Amino acid sequence: MRRADTEFSFAGRALCLAAALACAPAFAGILTGAPEGGYPELPTPPVPAFDANKTIAIALRPDSNIAMGIDPATITVESDGIVRYVSVARSTTGNAVTATYEGIRCTTAEVKLYARHSIDGGWRPVAEPKWQSLYDAGPARYSLPIAKAGICRDASAGGSAPQIVLNLRSDLLRLAP
Repeated sequence: MRRADTEFSFAGRALCLAAALACAPAFAGILTGAPEGGYPELPTPPVPAFDANKTIAIALRPDSNIAMGIDPATITVESDGIVRYVSVARSTTGNAVTATYEGIRCTTAEVKLYARHSIDGGWRPVAEPKWQSLYDAGPARYSLPIAKAGICRDASAGGSAPQIVLNLRSDLLRLAP
């Protein structure tokens, strides 16, 4: 009987060790500030120049009073897995135009706003940018359609910057009548 107890004890310890090793990446992320399954966030690159007239349209709800677009020249995908871009929002009356520089971390379905741009004031950095769920009803509500349009594919970035541009353009083709 003693030998069976020893074998069970060894198997139980091996199972516990395997479980601990499987969870180690998640715990490491919590301890180091890295997202689960990801890399620590790199320093934010400078805000890229953008052209409000060269955006790729993003489909929003039909009752939306804004038209949204992404300047394809501003899309970057860094080794931290964050897709950064400039989005341009126009009122449907065409009177107001604003832009935001933000990043989406697809692995955690989060967005971070880095800076806001207005025609009269230029770029204004956000004092303390914070990650926010793409599913929040606040300022992130326009980022979810952007993520779904091609920035993200499942729980990862939609590919390289050129691939994401193709994703965004093909999303419009799927929505055409």
